[in-house]
Amino acid sequence: MFFSELLKLIEQEEIPVYTVSHYRAGETETRCIHPANCCNNIYSVSKNFTATAVGMLYDRGLLPLDTSVYELFHQDYPADCGEDWKAVTVAHVLTQTIGIASGFLDIDVEDIRQYPTGDFLRMVLRAPLVYRPGEKMVYSDSNYYLASRIVAAVSGKKLQDFLLENLFNPLCFQGTGWATCPRGHAMGATGLFIRTEEMLRFGALYLNGGMWEGRRLLSEDWVAKATASQVGLESGSSYGYSFWRLGGESSAYHCAGMYGQVIYVDPRDRCVFAWQAYDPADRSGKLVAALYAR
Repeated sequence: MFFSELLKLIEQEEIPVYTVSHYRAGETETRCIHPANCCNNIYSVSKNFTATAVGMLYDRGLLPLDTSVYELFHQDYPADCGEDWKAVTVAHVLTQTIGIASGFLDIDVEDIRQYPTGDFLRMVLRAPLVYRPGEKMVYSDSNYYLASRIVAAVSGKKLQDFLLENLFNPLCFQGTGWATCPRGHAMGATGLFIRTEEMLRFGALYLNGGMWEGRRLLSEDWVAKATASQVGLESGSSYGYSFWRLGGESSAYHCAGMYGQVIYVDPRDRCVFAWQAYDPADRSGKLVAALYAR
């Protein structure tokens, strides 16, 4: 089984992985390599959970993907926001193609005390657009903070509360925490603290087409859309609704967060791998490459 080979690669390359988990045919296996906190920040893998909250609202018919962001937050836009902002949709937010020039609102590397306001929503909606919506992907945590606020606007519940009720409790997460903005909203793009085993369950939910232990949490339609290649990139890889594909003929896809947080899903082999790490050198990229190369 490739799980043992993955463990050998971690040891050989001295990759600083805390815990790695494997799922196949309903069975899970977890190996602790370096003791760490039970719950850790999964950084940008948080985006996948935020996108999933959007998907749940989409499944309920409450949030079509062509919904105008301007219609949801028109009172928070400047009077001269321009026609391009009015054309931004939920799908543009999920694919990070709203048209901003560069990434911002990355609380993992930026000092939020330097931000001009504590109202992060208005800060995002006042960002100038230099590309037409859908024209170019610009990776930015501002997109998924906006997604967090979209979930709150449509559901009437903050993202963290919506996910607790509709995803975390059904998946039997033992404890979660979110980094929040000054207004108390989950950042959406980063700052979700969970266990490796819970990352694995999330991957298994997508592997099984939105089903978890006989209960449907997501539609097959949403799973297909979220994991499809929505935006092609110059590298040959592609981006869905926060899921990555490395190109080629593989049907696999993965989620990735700073310092080596990964969920890898392989529909062909019907398996999921997940791990947490502290890997500033990004050596865990070798693990992802090895999984795709199987």
